Amino acid sequence: MGDNNNKIEDHEQRIKTLEENDSDKEVRLRNIEMNYTRLESTILQENRDTRQFFQSTMDKQWDLIKSMGVLNDKEKEREHEIRKTRLERHTELFLKVGGAGGILYLIIQSILNLFA
Repeated sequence: MGDNNNKIEDHEQRIKTLEENDSDKEVRLRNIEMNYTRLESTILQENRDTRQFFQSTMDKQWDLIKSMGVLNDKEKEREHEIRKTRLERHTELFLKVGGAGGILYLIIQSILNLFA
């Protein structure tokens, strides 16, 4: 009977050891699950932050592209105004010279004297 008692005590000790090990594994598993949940949450937040950053960057680039179009339009308008101003100056100069009659009269007179 003493041999059976030793076997029972040995089995009880092994069962207690297994239960303790099982309890430790459950705690470790819960810790792993909590860490996984935190990691998942962190990844999702980083994903949101990254998406917002890229969206903001794209919005800024689009605004820059639109402003470049406006600048190009203003540059074309400015060049047109410069051309118009130059033409007006040349026309005004020609009309002053021709309207005064001095140089135009001399040119016509010189031509007529050559043929006469």
